[in-house]
Amino acid sequence: MARTQKYTEELLLEAVVKYAETERGKIKATELADWAGANITGLEGVRDYHFMRPAREKNPQTGAVIVRQKSCTVRMEEINKARSLTAQISRNALLKASTIEEFMNQPGFIQRRQIAETRETVDRLASRNENLSRANEALRAENKGFHEKLETLTETTRRLQDTQRRLMKQVTYLMKTADEKARKTALAEMGLTDGSVDLDVYTRSLGQEIGSAMDLRKVLGKFLLEDANPAMMEISESEGRKTLAEEVISGIDFSGGKVETD
Repeated sequence: MARTQKYTEELLLEAVVKYAETERGKIKATELADWAGANITGLEGVRDYHFMRPAREKNPQTGAVIVRQKSCTVRMEEINKARSLTAQISRNALLKASTIEEFMNQPGFIQRRQIAETRETVDRLASRNENLSRANEALRAENKGFHEKLETLTETTRRLQDTQRRLMKQVTYLMKTADEKARKTALAEMGLTDGSVDLDVYTRSLGQEIGSAMDLRKVLGKFLLEDANPAMMEISESEGRKTLAEEVISGIDFSGGKVETD
């Protein structure tokens, strides 16, 4: 069974990063634990093995226990490796000496050792540069994805603004048509008032997304055709012609955003 961690990985990683800012040498787990217990809230009583012990997680699909390094352990190793490389370079006369003679004047065995160290340093720097290049590529791809999402959201916002303007025009026209007081009361309950739209109230009243909420014919039909003027409906039906409400609805172009009248 996977062991429940006493301290979160985020908190342990935070301790490593902050300790590295105060301690310039190699990070040792015992010294890190002492410092973290005294300086990081929530890590009181932390021990060195909390930073070094691997994490065990249970795969929810297979049930197998996965063992991996904690993010704080990985970060410690990265910092120590980088600092070890820096120290190695600073000690190498071939790389740091102000003149070539300073290197040439050293004993032969020291020269050979420093040449070997230089080769190792170059290999490590090349590997590090490759890793950083891959990380930069990943970040570049991620940034591109964010940019594309931003453009999509911007376009969606623009379309919603256009939809809102069309809706306001349509609502204003309806408000100015027969039985204005009753129409305003019904529309206000939906979040629609003369010259403005309360989209929160509107979407709650419809229980659907804005995109599908623009069908005013469906939303207002029952009210206009049944509730607004029942007496007028009876008269119109007896005479075999459209009611005033039907004429109002038929005179509006809901699909293109334009208001048309006969």
